[in-house]
Amino acid sequence: MNRYRSLLLDRANIRMPGLRILSFALHRHLPKRPSIEPHRHPWSQVLLYLDGQGRQIFQQGAAHVEPGTLVVLPPGVLHSFQRTASRMPQSLIINFHLRGESGQAESIRNVNCSELARVRGNLARLVNLQTESRGILHWEGAMVILELLITMLRAAGWLERARSPSVGETSPAIRQLVASMDPSLPLSYVAKRSGYHRDHLNRLVKKETGLTLGQLRTQQRLAKSCELLAAGIQVREVAATVGLLDQSYFARWFRRQTGRSPSRWKRGQ
Repeated sequence: MNRYRSLLLDRANIRMPGLRILSFALHRHLPKRPSIEPHRHPWSQVLLYLDGQGRQIFQQGAAHVEPGTLVVLPPGVLHSFQRTASRMPQSLIINFHLRGESGQAESIRNVNCSELARVRGNLARLVNLQTESRGILHWEGAMVILELLITMLRAAGWLERARSPSVGETSPAIRQLVASMDPSLPLSYVAKRSGYHRDHLNRLVKKETGLTLGQLRTQQRLAKSCELLAAGIQVREVAATVGLLDQSYFARWFRRQTGRSPSRWKRGQ
């Protein structure tokens, strides 16, 4: 029975010691299906909701679902879904087997702004890769899918969070720069103040954090925006504080990162 319209689908079959990724999909629920009936899987499953609202139902109870809600299920857990808004839910789904999965408990939580932005960035990369390869995701796409799964399993507590790698003698200076970087400042100013050429600084920051200077600034800008919105600061003031002076542009940027407008995100807090 058809439940979804698939926006991105791959029978991944990615294998490595202790892990096998069976499939990867980005789905939009069909309008005629306000609910997904109770069912269970012989594999583990990650569900990350990117749009829409509803109730994720388990045998032990139910939880509200909105953009950024992450659900991780071990094999055999009975679950279902009920839509509670007119907008069709969109979800990222990864089916997998992980060594020791039977000892894990189901997890449901909201990912933070930085994690959600990282997921959306990787999804954009996958769409581009699929377009370039005529619908077939090759090994580069497999690496992105693996990165997505690791990000979500860490967010759910199934995997430990990794420590930042060392970068030798420059690591303390780069760590200090990362910790003190003002998200409202232009990257050219950040590079000039650091004393490094911008390209070299970008390489050092990526080695230290796994992110480019621009990606790091986006994460910090988003985290600061969420912090200020949660504190009740007006949207226009938040936009100015993080260096996006055009309030309309800020609202569009924030929605791209989180799936919600600043006002709607603020109400949800």
